[in-house]
Amino acid sequence: MYGDGQPATTLYSQLKQAVIRRDGIFNMSGGEQLRDYLPATAVASFIVDLALHGSNVGVVNVCSGKPISVRKLVEGWLHENNWEITLNLGHYPYPEYEPLAFWGDRSKLDSVLQHP
Repeated sequence: MYGDGQPATTLYSQLKQAVIRRDGIFNMSGGEQLRDYLPATAVASFIVDLALHGSNVGVVNVCSGKPISVRKLVEGWLHENNWEITLNLGHYPYPEYEPLAFWGDRSKLDSVLQHP
């Protein structure tokens, strides 16, 4: 998840701080990793909906269920916030300990909350 109030070590916070400092570039990986991101406000809303559901539904994966590349995500943040900074893609290597692609399955979330 991403949004204001996250620790300074998160991608969103690092990008926002680089923009505020007026850095010319933002160093990042190639950005081709596929991940599942939701705004923190959406995650909170799902958790409230689940809590108010009225029955114990067990473990539910709160996610978008839609993979997005890290590069496209960052470019979206730049566009949505009218932030100006050049992305220095490929500065950091992809971590060997992390898969290149993973995202959530929201079928149970949709079933419990009756979302299409």
